[in-house]
Amino acid sequence: MSYRIKCLKSELLTVSNVRIYMNKKIFLLGIFIFLSSAQALDNDESDHPQTGSIWQLVKNGSPNLSSGPGQVVYFMSSDAYHTYRSRKFQMWDHFSPVDARNLVRLQKNDAVKIIDFKFKGVIYKVELLDGFHKGKKYYLIGEELKKNFKQEDSQNENV
Repeated sequence: MSYRIKCLKSELLTVSNVRIYMNKKIFLLGIFIFLSSAQALDNDESDHPQTGSIWQLVKNGSPNLSSGPGQVVYFMSSDAYHTYRSRKFQMWDHFSPVDARNLVRLQKNDAVKIIDFKFKGVIYKVELLDGFHKGKKYYLIGEELKKNFKQEDSQNENV
């Protein structure tokens, strides 16, 4: 009789262990789902500038249009993305060579209008509002927009 009781106790322990194990797995799954949804909310488009907003170059402007240091916009979105990726990950062996004819250097106080964004907000499609290339669409690296440009106040336009 004592052998049967021991077997029943071991079976009960096994069933309770399975329940505990399953409860742990369900708890971990719940935490994973909660963190995933919280991260998805953080990746909301609120970090990106509004489409149609106007930004003005306040630093890193080029002294002339053809060469020299300064803010560059790209004719092709892939060129801008490859440059961004090479800077971020220091992978210059995979760097995409860009034809200098496909670059436009902006001068200080030149303004751009945000049209769209690509590659999860890393690259912005902009329309140039000043200079020789006024009205043409180019691509700008998002970090450079936030670092070198200042958003114009919409209140100034209404006055």
